[in-house]
Amino acid sequence: MENSSIEKSESKLAKLEEKKAALNAKIKLERNKLNAKKRKERTKRLIEKGAILEKLQGDDAESITPDQTLEWLKSNINTDSITILKKRDTQVKRLKTQLQVLQSELEFFKSTGQSWSFTNDDGSKTTVTERIIELWNSNNR
Repeated sequence: MENSSIEKSESKLAKLEEKKAALNAKIKLERNKLNAKKRKERTKRLIEKGAILEKLQGDDAESITPDQTLEWLKSNINTDSITILKKRDTQVKRLKTQLQVLQSELEFFKSTGQSWSFTNDDGSKTTVTERIIELWNSNNR
């Protein structure tokens, strides 16, 4: 009877060892999947950052080796140039906003000018918009 109890315990222990091995295999598989995802994300990030760096390097990008890149960065990118780029970006945003306002005003004046007309010396009718375009063209020749 004791022999039977020992055999049952050994059998139970063997089954638990099998389950443990299966769980360890699952853990290893999931860990490998996670590492593959992390590598894929890192590779994507490196490619994107590399593309930005090449854009900054301009026409010289192909001739600058990876070993020379750090020196290129040190000589071309500094806090002053970053500050200048930020200021330029702010100026561009401000100018875009101003341009949108001016375009809106221009559309308003253009549509309003189309509805206003006056009679020329020869008796022909001209819209305000047409007259402004005539004057503009004659001044910019």
